Amino acid sequence: MAIELPQLHALKPRLALWTDGTSWTNWSRHEAYLRSLQKWKPHQLASVAEESLRIISKTTPVDRPEFQCRGLVVGYVQSGKTANFTAVAARAADVGYRLIIVLSGIHDSLRNQTQRRLDQELVGVGVDWITLTDETTDFQEPSVADGFASTGTVLIVAKKITPILKRLNQWFSKLEGRLADVPVLLIDDEADQASINTRGNRRDPSIDTEIAPDDGTAPSLTNALIRDILRKIPRATYIAYTATPFANILIDPDASDSIVGEDLFPKDFVVQLPRPDGYTGTEELFGTSAVGRDVLRPVDPADVNALKRKQRRKSEAVVARGPLDLPQSLADALLTFALVGAIRLLRGQLGKPHTMLVHVSQLQQDQLLIGAAIDEQIRNWFHQEEAEPGVLRQIFRSTLAGLGTVELPASEDTVLEEAVNNLARLTVVVLNSKTGDELEYDDKPGRQLVAVGGNRLSRGLTLEGLTIAYFLRTTTLADALLQMARWYGFRAGYDDLIRIWTTEGIAQWFVELALVEESLRDSITALNKAGRRPDQMAIRMRAHSQLLLTSKNKSKMQTDNARTWSGENPQTILFPLSDGDLLKRNLDLASELLRRHSPTQEAHGGAISHDLPAEDIALFLRRYEGHPNSIAFQGPQIADWILERAEAGELVNWTVFVANPERERQILLGGRRFGLVRRSLQSNESIGILIDPRHEGADLHGGPENYRTASGFNAKAMREERPAQQGLLLLYPLDPAPLRAPTQAVLGVALSLPRTTDGEQRVIVNRGLRHD
Repeated sequence: MAIELPQLHALKPRLALWTDGTSWTNWSRHEAYLRSLQKWKPHQLASVAEESLRIISKTTPVDRPEFQCRGLVVGYVQSGKTANFTAVAARAADVGYRLIIVLSGIHDSLRNQTQRRLDQELVGVGVDWITLTDETTDFQEPSVADGFASTGTVLIVAKKITPILKRLNQWFSKLEGRLADVPVLLIDDEADQASINTRGNRRDPSIDTEIAPDDGTAPSLTNALIRDILRKIPRATYIAYTATPFANILIDPDASDSIVGEDLFPKDFVVQLPRPDGYTGTEELFGTSAVGRDVLRPVDPADVNALKRKQRRKSEAVVARGPLDLPQSLADALLTFALVGAIRLLRGQLGKPHTMLVHVSQLQQDQLLIGAAIDEQIRNWFHQEEAEPGVLRQIFRSTLAGLGTVELPASEDTVLEEAVNNLARLTVVVLNSKTGDELEYDDKPGRQLVAVGGNRLSRGLTLEGLTIAYFLRTTTLADALLQMARWYGFRAGYDDLIRIWTTEGIAQWFVELALVEESLRDSITALNKAGRRPDQMAIRMRAHSQLLLTSKNKSKMQTDNARTWSGENPQTILFPLSDGDLLKRNLDLASELLRRHSPTQEAHGGAISHDLPAEDIALFLRRYEGHPNSIAFQGPQIADWILERAEAGELVNWTVFVANPERERQILLGGRRFGLVRRSLQSNESIGILIDPRHEGADLHGGPENYRTASGFNAKAMREERPAQQGLLLLYPLDPAPLRAPTQAVLGVALSLPRTTDGEQRVIVNRGLRHD
């Protein structure tokens, strides 16, 4: 029996337009297969049932004589997008699609992985499936039969590369005239990779009579081949899947080429998949949900320079010294991987994949050098152990201290002994075309893998059981950076063991990417609530301070609105902790503000001053000295914006909240004592998250209790309810001890800002659409 949910009934009126009487045979069998797997919980199955039905209901009914439907499904990085499109494919077969094509990345490893899964979950349990590809063979034109003469559904899983797409295109050219009765679903996985047109479009000479088609302005080849395939199919649905849809949303909705037809803009629908239960992503690791986590580990600039220098001199290094020396931070990460692997085994997670990611360079030679260095370092540790028995246990003991509050499943001695044993189990694989190495999770499920790679680790490929990441790969593109974050996903039973070694700058990028993602998903939700199609209403995307959302040749339709902090909560998370004089100046600045505007109320864990003018807040922010590398908090720019809004009658009335916990350690500010707030270092000079969410409601009617939910205080809802005239400045005197700062306290600053009339944030919008 298929899962039935009350909330699905709202979808059925539209679904009944073209699925009345559908038996859902393939979906029911697919669902039964998933239910037989222990990892699927009932509510997760219910979600897959609901979302796959929602997506099918948004497509054009297959009984129409001709149609070209374009849609986009937005998931999360490593969050189960494959599970969703597998369920959608099952339902598509049930409603009458005769051919389903899945374009699965640009590497064999991902295509093979996807083919294997669809064979198991669809073909192996469904009815009347005909496959034209298999786990080892990509698409080749059938020599005789194509499968359309039967009643079944033909399945193709193909790489998204030009040789394969040309074969598909040639096959469809031969099938013209036979396709009128063959509805086709084309699922484009990782649809912001390769599918986007990065060139132009040839003009239509019937419209522009003076301009002949010019191959120099033709679309980029992969994009043109996909469009040409769809153009040849009378009844076609194209659904793009990605976790980073910036480029897809920024396609020109009116773009058309005189030869290959309309572009791939998702004109009919955009669906945001819900955040899966148990998912660990940007928000959990770097956003407001990251409070209390101990995830980030800084990579010293000297280590970065050593690796980069060796990359520049790689040929010289190989000749003169053999493999490069392993930097201390990478050695620490490797030891931690062996240790957390031991903890997982002692927790009973036997026969489960366990992986470490090492992503430093996209160059294959660099990857080979790093892989060899890791192999050599493991051998050196055991040689040292032979010379000095017990040395590995001593090394692991210091590593264990760095895991902080992880609950050990056995005694320390038992854990250390298992860690030594586990170090000997580590297998290093270098994932690139030169080595031919593969992950082999199915054949060797209990492997302890150190996966070294570059581009093959950047897209789609799932690293199962990933706990430790050593990540130095830089990029200027937000979508590329998110896709490289292979540590996202489901980490049941070992979520507390995730550790990421990276640079301070990359860590700060991810903190702000949490806000970028939230903004995009909110905008998609607003689109669907308004009942609009994507070609009727702009999807707004918050811009990142330092990163482009996607490459410029993929984003020709974007426009930048003026910078605004409307509805945001900027906060200081990076501090110049070694500069005692600067830290003291900030404390003096707070004292001066509080002497002029003494607190008149004690509530919600702090002291509150009311009715400050915008000018005083702007002056404070302009004089506050933050970290020179901060991107999440820019005091002078925010001050300018506040004064601009004040001239428009907004943000004219301010409250100051000073956190004042009951602590023995205190500091004198503005003539009165305040308890010091404790925050821990997440990396070199970063605390991760500053504010306590409840404090954003300290000056609202009814206080923060009005915004309490089952999961805590909803600070976003507080900002939505905040009057446009009323701003909140939050001051946090931080205990210097855990921050190792040479001063009496470290002043953290945050703002809770209402929605203002100048826009939702600095946004990127598709300039060809209505901006309402």
